[in-house]
Amino acid sequence: MTRTHDSGQQPKATVEQGNLLDNQMPEFPILTPLARLYGFAGAAVVLGLLIIVNVDVFGRFLFNRPLAGTLELSEMGIVAIVFLQLAGTIGARRLTRSDGFLGFVERRRSVLALYMRAIFNILGAVTLLVVAYGQFPRLITSYVRGYYKGNVGIFTAPTWPLDAIVLTGVVLGAVMFVALAGVNVKKIINEKRRIAE
Repeated sequence: MTRTHDSGQQPKATVEQGNLLDNQMPEFPILTPLARLYGFAGAAVVLGLLIIVNVDVFGRFLFNRPLAGTLELSEMGIVAIVFLQLAGTIGARRLTRSDGFLGFVERRRSVLALYMRAIFNILGAVTLLVVAYGQFPRLITSYVRGYYKGNVGIFTAPTWPLDAIVLTGVVLGAVMFVALAGVNVKKIINEKRRIAE
C-alpha cells in the first residue's frame, strides 16, 4: 500500500529536476542591467550604420557625392556591435557553440552536465580575460598616440573609443561567464543536498 506522504514527495523531486536544467537567463542585480544597456547601445550602432550606409548609397547614385568615412565607420561599427552585445549574448546562453553532446549528457546525467557547463563558463571567462589583458595596452597606446582610421583631410576617426568598447565588452563578458559558473555551482550544491536528504 502506497503511503500518502510518499506520493506527495514525487512531484517535488520532478520540479527540482526541471529547475536543475533551467536555461532561462538569470537576473543579476547590476550585471544584467549593464549587459542590457550595452545591448541597447549595440542596437543603436546597428541603426546608425543603417542610416550611414543608406545615406552613402543614395548620395553616391543620386548626387554623385558619397558620404566620407562610410567604410571606416562600417568597419568600426561592426566590431563595436560584437563586443557591445557579447555579455548579453553570453547571459542569454546564445553564444555560438555545439551543444549536441551536452544535450545528450543532460538527458541522462544532469549533474554531470552542470559540471560541464561550469567548466565551460570558467574557461570562457579565462579566455576573455586573456583578451582583456592584451587589449588594455592597446587602448592606452591608441589614446596616447592618437591613432585613427581614415585619410587626413577627408575623414578621420580616433580608434581609442573602439578599443575601449572592446576592452569593457570582454571584461563584462568575463564577469557574466563567472556569474553563470556561480549559478551552475549553486545548482550542483543544491542538487547534492536534495539527494543526501
